[in-house]
Amino acid sequence: MARSVKVGYESEKAYDRRCDEGFWDRYAQGSVVLDIGYRGFWPDAVPILPHAIGIELGYPGYDGFNLPFGDGSVDCVHSSHVLEHVQDAHLTLKEWFRVLRVGGHLITFVPHAYLYERSISVPPSRWSGEHLRCYTPGSLLSEIEGALSPNSYRVVHLRDNDYGYDYGLPVTEHPTGCLEIECVIQKIEPPLWGVLVLD
Repeated sequence: MARSVKVGYESEKAYDRRCDEGFWDRYAQGSVVLDIGYRGFWPDAVPILPHAIGIELGYPGYDGFNLPFGDGSVDCVHSSHVLEHVQDAHLTLKEWFRVLRVGGHLITFVPHAYLYERSISVPPSRWSGEHLRCYTPGSLLSEIEGALSPNSYRVVHLRDNDYGYDYGLPVTEHPTGCLEIECVIQKIEPPLWGVLVLD
């Protein structure tokens, strides 16, 4: 059943659909859920779930990078349209992953270069001067693979989210609707054998 709430600008576009599909029930399980950068430019936005902890600049102990949570102490880390803004995406992913417990999920949504920029592009973005990088599904997975140790996670969800997207708008107009990549990884206990390197 849909539950409309005042979440962030990008999050609200598909929020009810994700509720109806069971997305939050499947991936945002547990009592400790972090919603990083949940406000965006809506100062009255609330975290993605009622029990989620909203993390923004000004949260005690958070400096925009380091999370004030112990290793393996969090059930879920959620970030919507945050990763494209950070200085070092690899270090940020490592920090988000550090606080996750084994079995927990890292949910990240980023703008899709082919839907948002509508081009194969490099920064600066035509629409947001704050974007430091552009993503395709492949480049997002490459970012994750470059940041995290092999066999420490599994990709459990990846989707181009164009829900409500208007493909009829000319490229000179800002796109409307969902224009993002959804990615969820699950932290796993690395196997004792790690990754074999064979000749």
